[in-house]
Amino acid sequence: MKKAEIVLVGQPNAGKSTIFNVLSDIKTATSNFSGTSVEKAESDINIEGRTFHIVDLPGAYSLNPGDEAEKVTFSYLTHKDIDLVINVLDATQLARGLELTVELMEFGIPMVIALNMWDEAERKGLKIYPEKLEKLLNIPVVTTSALLGKGINNLMKACREMIYNGKRLPTRLEYTSHIEEIVTEIEMHFLTTKTDAAAGLSKNGSPRFYAIKAIENPGIVPPEILAALDGKMQSVRENITKIHKKDCYETISYERHHIAMKLTEDISHFIDRKTIPFRERLDRYLLHPYLGYVPLLIFILGFFAAIYFIGHLLSHLVEMPLGKIPPLYQGLKSHQAFLWFTIEGIYQGVEGALGIVLPYFLPLIFLTSLFEDTGYLARMAYLMDVFMHKIGLHGKSVAPFILGFGCTVPALYGVRVIENKRDRTLTALLLPFIPCSARTSVILAMTAALAGPLWALFIYAFVILLVGITGKLLSLFMGKPTGLVMEIPDLKIPSLRVSLSKTWLKIKQFFNFAFPFLILGSIAMGWLEYLKINDVLNRILAPVVKSILGLPDVLGSTLVFGFFRKELVLVMANSAFGVKSISQLPLSGGQVVVFAVFVTLYFPCFSTFIVMWKEFGKKVVLLSSAISIIVALIAAYLVKLILV
Repeated sequence: MKKAEIVLVGQPNAGKSTIFNVLSDIKTATSNFSGTSVEKAESDINIEGRTFHIVDLPGAYSLNPGDEAEKVTFSYLTHKDIDLVINVLDATQLARGLELTVELMEFGIPMVIALNMWDEAERKGLKIYPEKLEKLLNIPVVTTSALLGKGINNLMKACREMIYNGKRLPTRLEYTSHIEEIVTEIEMHFLTTKTDAAAGLSKNGSPRFYAIKAIENPGIVPPEILAALDGKMQSVRENITKIHKKDCYETISYERHHIAMKLTEDISHFIDRKTIPFRERLDRYLLHPYLGYVPLLIFILGFFAAIYFIGHLLSHLVEMPLGKIPPLYQGLKSHQAFLWFTIEGIYQGVEGALGIVLPYFLPLIFLTSLFEDTGYLARMAYLMDVFMHKIGLHGKSVAPFILGFGCTVPALYGVRVIENKRDRTLTALLLPFIPCSARTSVILAMTAALAGPLWALFIYAFVILLVGITGKLLSLFMGKPTGLVMEIPDLKIPSLRVSLSKTWLKIKQFFNFAFPFLILGSIAMGWLEYLKINDVLNRILAPVVKSILGLPDVLGSTLVFGFFRKELVLVMANSAFGVKSISQLPLSGGQVVVFAVFVTLYFPCFSTFIVMWKEFGKKVVLLSSAISIIVALIAAYLVKLILV
């Protein structure tokens, strides 16, 4: 028996993914930051003994797709067999959200409205009457506060009722008489035309939906459907443009906007507030064109200082019990060398993962999860837009860059939301320079053990400077960036429960994917050492490692493994020098900084390499690799001249 399919559709920041996370066992990354999701998530859920397939589609402002996220949503709606749409509305942005609701009603799939962020609307003094909206639209309306889990059970009951106990036909929201007459005429043409195109309309969009789109945006209407109109649309569109003094796209958008505004006026009103809420007063300073940079700087310094000191503490706590293991198998080295190298490789991998990488990775992902739901990351993007343009980058590049501090792979997918190809490509070329969680582990672990926190801060500042210089140089060959249009969400107190859930998800991903790489890579390093192959690699790379970077040539083979996982460099460095901890590496503070700078900048990791190839093609990924290596060599060499 086929499972009924429910899709979540809504504008960015409406809370779709939060609702999906509450409903499903699969937890997706949610962020209080517009345009960070371009992939759908799906799971099976159980509602009162029945199984449903639920799909969380990327945020879309309308069904006139303008970016990759909206294209994914539109394609899914028009090509899949969907039983019910949950239209997630941000109750604090009601008029804007209802414009998409009107389009979904025109599309013709049965629908339930989740009026989300109900608590936030009340806090802002917005009084909404959901029962009035339900009556006007003839669509079930359920109030929810998804972050707190409120209203979700009622939402699911409404969905079950709609699917199994009768699907309501939504109210027909009519446009002005002149437009409505034209739409009705086209609809009737579809209904009376016995063609395959007309017959298929009921499944993937109603006759009314395609009649409106044929006027508004014929480029997204299938050619066979347009052909069913017998070439009438040219004169119809010219007539509408002549009467309304606007192009057809703008005319229909105005009609839809007018309906949404009228609905909002009918179902809501503001209650006078005697005082301005603290969060709104705080925004006056956080978004101030000058004063806003003070909390921004404090935030950045505090963020990385917390990761540094917490990671340093956790690393020491883990290091003590792990240090008691090597003596247990030390006797094998003299009479069973291969077995000893194998076990030593396993130990080095475990010690590197648990004692070096995880202590810094854990506070990084927890603090990132905590802060991304506050809304402050969008304010960072707003403040940084001025500087982004000065170095030739798109303001929307801030979003992928912030994602890049966690992992470059989702950041590359996030580049899809940038409309302009030039800006997408330039952002993708610069993303591998951003210190991801793996590089952060390398930087903080090495500087914590051998150099000090100020040198970690220096590395970050130096890398950001290099991103700016590289972006500026590349932009000289790629034209000028476009302007920034982005949404600034409300400031919110993050949910500790949600942050811990996200952290646990990332930790599981670490142990499922990164941990095996670290173990296998460390074993491989041990075997290479046993077979003396690492000596060959070191000799091949010596001109770069020893002559240009001024580092011991035994580090050459570690850089090869760093291509697969950047964290492997830490494990391999211990193995290469035959030491048990980072603090025992025979490197000076200056050499540590040179090594960390080079590892941070050189060559995208394997996952990034594959995703960039998939998203942008062979030429871009090869160009990115070449640029990365050149910039890494120049940057590390300059640091060597100063410090070593």
